[in-house]
Amino acid sequence: MKIAIFVLADMFVPLMLSTGHCLEQRHGHQVRYLNFLPHDHKLLSKNTEQLFPRNLETLDGSAQEQNILFPQDDVKDMVNFMQLKHGGSLSEWHGRVNAVARYVQRFIDAEAPDLFVVWNGQDHIGQVISVLCRRKDIPVVYLENGYFANTLQADLAGVNASATLAALDYDAVLAQAQSQPPSSTDVQTAPALELRPLTRTQLAAIALAHRANLGYYTQYPEQRGSSRIKTWQIKRERAAIPNDQVTLPEHFAFVPLQVHDDTQVLLNSRLVHSVEEFFETVHAAIRRTCGPDYPIIVKEHPEDLGRYDYSELRQKYPDVIWLRKFDIELLLDRATMVFVINSSVGLQAVRRKKPTVVLGESFYSKPEIAFVVKDLAQLDANVQRAATGVDEMMSMRIDRFLEALDRTLFVKGTWKYPACIQAGPALAERLVALHAGSASAETLSGRSVANS
Repeated sequence: MKIAIFVLADMFVPLMLSTGHCLEQRHGHQVRYLNFLPHDHKLLSKNTEQLFPRNLETLDGSAQEQNILFPQDDVKDMVNFMQLKHGGSLSEWHGRVNAVARYVQRFIDAEAPDLFVVWNGQDHIGQVISVLCRRKDIPVVYLENGYFANTLQADLAGVNASATLAALDYDAVLAQAQSQPPSSTDVQTAPALELRPLTRTQLAAIALAHRANLGYYTQYPEQRGSSRIKTWQIKRERAAIPNDQVTLPEHFAFVPLQVHDDTQVLLNSRLVHSVEEFFETVHAAIRRTCGPDYPIIVKEHPEDLGRYDYSELRQKYPDVIWLRKFDIELLLDRATMVFVINSSVGLQAVRRKKPTVVLGESFYSKPEIAFVVKDLAQLDANVQRAATGVDEMMSMRIDRFLEALDRTLFVKGTWKYPACIQAGPALAERLVALHAGSASAETLSGRSVANS
């Protein structure tokens, strides 16, 4: 089997290389890697000979203009999230999407992969790959961080609210889990992987080429705002924020905020359209339902510290305990009920058997395990139910659902180096299983059509 792995960013290089080595050495498959960002491509080229060359990304002159795989009307929908997050004109994104498409299409034509692997899939790159693979009936596996520590997601339909389980009801999730073969219980050691970093000379050459290219952000609009200097400044500012000192109330509603510009908020939240709107909506519901003195604790997301300001919201609601740096595990352990849009913290609360009110779309938005709000008119009733706690039946259903996740969606491991090396065998095994499942489903579908 030929497997293509698109490496979205340099931080994923170790995980993808480790997984690729396992697919080659243990399963006998051929692996090719794709990437075209200057820094990331150089890092990959230093660590593997299986990288598809980036000079195929562009075509010259009139040939480039003629090879438009996606018209501007299609691109507008494809880049809505990325343009909102990074800025840039539609014309720039139109050029970017078609440059990506030419690169990927050349690869598909040359290599004819049997499986494509991408990270997340909701950005312009993932969408281009999805469309081009769909045209050739090539299955795509989408990866993301899992919802628990040291876990990853892997799914054929998408991640988070796009995952296969999101479209299934609770019973169907359990049934699908039962149909999956159990994962290997053998403790496997990943093949040795010594990542060779870029030298200072190589980094300097890349930086100089970047500065010399006046059209760099037109060519790579997704790179806007990714300055290493800015990242360093944000890290310094975060480090300077003191830990919060607070005595937790005996009971309280916990409202963990999500990253303000995350896909989970911008794409998978139909009822509330920003973190601020989410907070104000649930604050009002808690006050209406539980009274004006019921304790509410809000915690900012660590990724927004230093890059998004909630000071006005804090001043507007002095009745709330507002935290920036505090042990979230302790907050989840002590909370009486938890309110989320659709974040990983919500599933962590569910696992603790905490009544969890969910306002957004997610694969765990199931009424059997959480208090799911499909219409804001239902919010107060859900808060009242959540305040009574998780009963024995819901507790049992939560246990069964979590077991199903381990067999269908989550994989043990992380992308963080060097811990990611041990994730390679498990992720490789899951990729092979997903491809086999996809092939079986296609065979059954073909038989069904033939019989009809």
